[in-house]
Amino acid sequence: MSDTFHRRFDPANGRFTSRVHCLEMRSPPQRGPGPVPVGTSIAEWPAPALVDYLALFHRVGDPWLWYGRLEATAAEIGAYLQAPSTTILRLTVDGEAAGLVELDARDREAGSVEIAYCGLAPGQTGRGLGGLLLRTAVARAWSEPWVRRVWLHTCSEDHPDALAVYQRVGFRVFDTYDEWVADPRLRGLVPREAGPHVPIPA
Repeated sequence: MSDTFHRRFDPANGRFTSRVHCLEMRSPPQRGPGPVPVGTSIAEWPAPALVDYLALFHRVGDPWLWYGRLEATAAEIGAYLQAPSTTILRLTVDGEAAGLVELDARDREAGSVEIAYCGLAPGQTGRGLGGLLLRTAVARAWSEPWVRRVWLHTCSEDHPDALAVYQRVGFRVFDTYDEWVADPRLRGLVPREAGPHVPIPA
């Protein structure tokens, strides 16, 4: 995601470096979500069953090594899913779950909403659905009168177009840093074959 980023590896500790970009939006965008294609829907998914949520989270996130939510216990994830500060949007295409967005409003006192995760299932990219899903999430976040800021982060493990998509929607980078990541494949959080674009430290 950056021409100047060169990933480093620490085989002894099963780690690699990741470049993280934090982006924010301080006012609602002028452009709305736009029309939803026939056979496609984006709707809130209130308090999903843990097994269903994890199945979709893995389907969408494993290719990009999503792991943050998976470090929590089942009870902690369940509490998060049922919390009033959590909003989950699910994209369906021809009746099949095809994408996921999570809005985290735990920082309400600061007027801030985080788009914690946003992604499509394999086979759904290249048709504009990612931008549609993101713009729908942004519109949902700004629909709350107390919101003054919407933010998210992306990293070098994400889809190579992710940063550009976020910027086209209206997000601006406010911080960039590198961090060491304990490989989630080596910790058993995601399958070993997940994220093949990132070599396993060895």
